[in-house]
Amino acid sequence: MDFKIKGLQVMPQKINNIISQLKTESEESIAQALDKIELLSELTSKEKLALSSSLTQLFYRDQGGMAEMISLANRAEKQITRFGADVIPFLLDELINADAESCVHLGRTIALNGANAIAPLLTAWETNRDDKYALINLTQALAYFRVPEVLQAFPKLLLAANSENHQLRSNGLDAIGKLAVRIDASLFDEPLRLEMFSTAFSRLSDSRSLVRMHAARALGKMLEGKCLCEGQQDKLRKAYNVILGKDGDYAWDDAYIVRHEAKHYRHLLKKATTSVARYQQSFKILAKEKLCSDTFHYVIEAPLIARKLQAGQFIIVRPHKNSERIPLSICGWDRDKGHINVVIMSAGRTTIDINEMKVGDTFSDIVGPLGERSHVRRYRGTCVVIGGGFGTGAIIPTARDLKALGSRVIGVIGARTKNLLIMVEELKESCDEVIITTNDGSDGIKGFVTTALEEIISKERRVSHVLAIGPVPMMQAVCELTRPIGIETMVSLNAIMVDGTGMCGACRVSIDGETKFACFHGPDFDGHKVDFDQLTKRQKMFVTEEKIALGN
Repeated sequence: MDFKIKGLQVMPQKINNIISQLKTESEESIAQALDKIELLSELTSKEKLALSSSLTQLFYRDQGGMAEMISLANRAEKQITRFGADVIPFLLDELINADAESCVHLGRTIALNGANAIAPLLTAWETNRDDKYALINLTQALAYFRVPEVLQAFPKLLLAANSENHQLRSNGLDAIGKLAVRIDASLFDEPLRLEMFSTAFSRLSDSRSLVRMHAARALGKMLEGKCLCEGQQDKLRKAYNVILGKDGDYAWDDAYIVRHEAKHYRHLLKKATTSVARYQQSFKILAKEKLCSDTFHYVIEAPLIARKLQAGQFIIVRPHKNSERIPLSICGWDRDKGHINVVIMSAGRTTIDINEMKVGDTFSDIVGPLGERSHVRRYRGTCVVIGGGFGTGAIIPTARDLKALGSRVIGVIGARTKNLLIMVEELKESCDEVIITTNDGSDGIKGFVTTALEEIISKERRVSHVLAIGPVPMMQAVCELTRPIGIETMVSLNAIMVDGTGMCGACRVSIDGETKFACFHGPDFDGHKVDFDQLTKRQKMFVTEEKIALGN
């Protein structure tokens, strides 16, 4: 029987010589034998088995932490793997009776054969199902696989994790945890994920500390492998808190090895749920509607923001990675669907860029909700909400809340001409009455919003509250009208902002002689206390830069 080494014909004695070298105590001689095996090709099944038998003996040697011997054993694993499926039955026979250290090497060697080794391993499991020692080793071997076909073995692993033998329970949980990070999470169907979680979670109360440790670790690995849903993560967080004694109703686990695992993966749990899962949003544009020549209405996907929004609050958006951040008022939201609604008028470089975006595009980032909610309560007299330009959308949420509390609400919309009126029908749904004004008289009352407000004050028995949102001159004019007669008047100050949380001070405004931040203390303020002259000057600070950005 011949072998080919680099094209030369050699006798079987070459195999015998290699086997003899593998049996020596010399690490150098063993290394030389491994080098020679690498050159062999076209081996018969018997020759592969003979070499495998000698190579596996390296697994049984006391490696004693010696790096060279460990390296040789690792090389032996790879050499045996080269022999393919012919030696898998032999390896399984060895595995069944192996000690703890050699079991690791044999398990890894079998797993390196990939999908070809799954069926023989499961057959060996059935053959030895009454031999707990054999099942312990077979279970450990399954933990080293990295191919999707290993999912066929999960029923066996779940049985092992529920075994009466505590060592088999530990190995079953260990294998489940390791495979949860080695196999793509998308390949685990929902029923299997649920059974994996339920099995491991139930073992957190096992009487054996070793089993509890492997259960805590397996659950952590499932988390790491993204196999847990949000509800399971919340349940796991509570369990880890109990183990660590952070829940006042329970004592901590008395085994350090269990607490160690809980502490490690509880930290990972925070990262998974807080940094990734809970605060990840797409900010995709779901719908876009042109309201007039330069103003658009957007529906944006932002479920976490929609969940917390209240009337009067705002967001700060950045359409692209290198864009400036600008504040935007909210005109509506749907908590159930996770949508927010904004109206954007092209006024500068960034708003123009936004209005060039299409349905399906995503904002680079959106921060919110920011600011304080609008001042709303039930008023005895009439409430008037006034919107000018883009401000029409912003008054809708507050109008809705005022009406819901039982107040009579009149809406006033102002625009230069009929073609610039926006969201009239939407405002009507939130008000008892809506009055339209246009500068040129093309629709509604000819004049300004103050013209309509004067009529309302003269006709209504009592006007208790006014809210004005829009251009600064309009809000100032409204305040000057209501100041002499003492009507409570709130205005929303859309000042220049940078961070939006009160840290930078860019949005500072003077309220009754005191400096306030529009982003933090507002955006709604008592209009009679606002220093509009200072606000107007600050709004013009970057006019030159804006012209440059627009290419003017």
